[in-house]
Amino acid sequence: MARQNFIGLVVSQGKMDKTVKVRVEQMAYNTKIHKSLFKRKNYLVHDEGNICKEGDIVRIEATRPLSSRKHFAVAEIKKNKGQQFAKYEEEAALKIQKEEREKTTRFLQRREDKINQKSSIVQDLKDIEKLCHGSSELSAEEVTRITQLKEKYGVTTWPPHKPIVDLDIKYLAQKIADLQVKIGRDERLVELFDGTKANEEKVNRILAKLNKDPTSKRSIKKNLVRKFLNESSVEDKAELGL
Repeated sequence: MARQNFIGLVVSQGKMDKTVKVRVEQMAYNTKIHKSLFKRKNYLVHDEGNICKEGDIVRIEATRPLSSRKHFAVAEIKKNKGQQFAKYEEEAALKIQKEEREKTTRFLQRREDKINQKSSIVQDLKDIEKLCHGSSELSAEEVTRITQLKEKYGVTTWPPHKPIVDLDIKYLAQKIADLQVKIGRDERLVELFDGTKANEEKVNRILAKLNKDPTSKRSIKKNLVRKFLNESSVEDKAELGL
């Protein structure tokens, strides 16, 4: 009696020794819609030499039961696409690592160039300061250098009336100051809605100044007060005792 044979695709390999999972597609007639459709079924298949790879097209053949779920063995590898996939995956991993190294190198170089550029600007400004406030008599070479540096950075007077270089420390200091102001407003808002009678009166005075209904929902009143704290002047806040 001829043994049962199927042609399938290896979809899983390496999880169990000498075992691969093979997916077989067959046409099956569906009586509900009266059409033939592809039906997929997975088989655990014995691979004696552990030679099959994911992506291989193999022919499997029925054999004696090797375990409770393994009744087939690999009879032939039709197409060894899995070997090509494995090679491609290995090359792709190396290529990704190379690209990541190149990106990291470019990033570090850009950061170093930026630091050097700012250091160069600061050094040039120090030179202008030193030459302008040095001895009263400057050589022709020093005068030429000052002129070139002033033209380079658009400086007409010294000390300049506008910032020439935006240092990171200034940016961070401004961000911290803005954040402190925002935190102060939020703390003030929480304090106004803590439920005490004095703060409720302040909230009602704010709503009256904005011509809003003091019986509105708490969330609406909170949004109105937050907007007032963000946009009102210091005089308006002082007038309401804030």
